Amino acid sequence: MKYGLIVFYSYQHGLMTEKILKKNSIPVEFVPTPRSITNSCSHSLKFGIEYTKVIKDILQRINIPYKGIYEVEKTYSGYEVINIL
Repeated sequence: MKYGLIVFYSYQHGLMTEKILKKNSIPVEFVPTPRSITNSCSHSLKFGIEYTKVIKDILQRINIPYKGIYEVEKTYSGYEVINIL
């Protein structure tokens, strides 16, 4: 299954973003950041790929720093980055 993942520099940035995205009716979920992606923050926000454009627009508007937005797929051996969004 493929989905989007926003990786933040800090847990607090993730919490603020989660609150704002949920206010905008975008379903997101806090998940552990896969070590195969980065070691920067222990948690990331998982979202449906179809929300990528809207989420990028909101992140730019609210000016919360993030490390990256990735399209990932769960595999048997962990997670695979398919694309950097």
